[in-house]
Amino acid sequence: MIEGKNIIVTGGAGFIGSYIAEELFEKNNVRIIDNFYTGTKSNINHIKGVQCSNISITDKDSIKKELKNIDIVFHEGANVRILDSIKDPQFDATTNILGTLNILEAARINNIKSVILASSTSVYGEPVKLPITEDHPINPKSPYAIGKLACENYMRIYNELYGMNTISLRYFNVYGPRQRPDSPYSGVISIFADRLKRNKELIVYGDGNQSRDFISVKDVVNANILATKSTKSGIYNVGSGTEITLNNLIKMMSEILDVKPKVRYDKERPGDVKRSLADLTKIKNELGFEPAIELKEGLKSLLRG
Repeated sequence: MIEGKNIIVTGGAGFIGSYIAEELFEKNNVRIIDNFYTGTKSNINHIKGVQCSNISITDKDSIKKELKNIDIVFHEGANVRILDSIKDPQFDATTNILGTLNILEAARINNIKSVILASSTSVYGEPVKLPITEDHPINPKSPYAIGKLACENYMRIYNELYGMNTISLRYFNVYGPRQRPDSPYSGVISIFADRLKRNKELIVYGDGNQSRDFISVKDVVNANILATKSTKSGIYNVGSGTEITLNNLIKMMSEILDVKPKVRYDKERPGDVKRSLADLTKIKNELGFEPAIELKEGLKSLLRG
């Protein structure tokens, strides 16, 4: 656990960012930066007394001021909508690449030693081997993925040139409460959960045999905390180290809810990967990370909570 630190969480009103802020708030001075593009106030209303600045990470001068006297930055703020990045690559680059550069430069100017970046497995593209290690070939398939790769490289350069401790965490498929089911960009678990509870049809793109590596948001929070305790800098996968097909996922969720699912199979979506599975050797050995929540238990908590 982190104690007695001054912490900034960018995107702190979002899905993952709100959990980081919630976990660290009681024993640290935590401030949130969020312009509520995808984050919501309902995600943080229960964190009584938390400070939240309604500014964009693209606002260079404001970011520089916000990061004064800060010890650690968890940089979750980003455009997370891949389709938006395809429709408007410049918007995505301005938000994700320049926004990250603003955070890093403000951290350098304010002598902040620890910045943790939320990156993405999208940088890998379609896997050529499983499980996916951090040295897997890079083949981004969207402006969003290209942007995340650029952010990782900026993190590396700020470590090499300025001695800043920078860690990029490549998230696999994160799930948990607060993940919005009303958005086409939400994780498939939140969408399936919402539709199963309302006895609505589930839409599967492809034959359902595509697999994913799902990890609980609480495990992701733990990975972020462990990253701040390391003197190492670099890139780490954050997943569960297990894979499940969408067909088996539907079966598991349906059994937990004791419902009979209605499933419609549609044509595959371009860009969807066939399989995904994280190799966790590096993060286990170097950061001491170990996933604690098995998928079935995490689903029970989500669906019955």
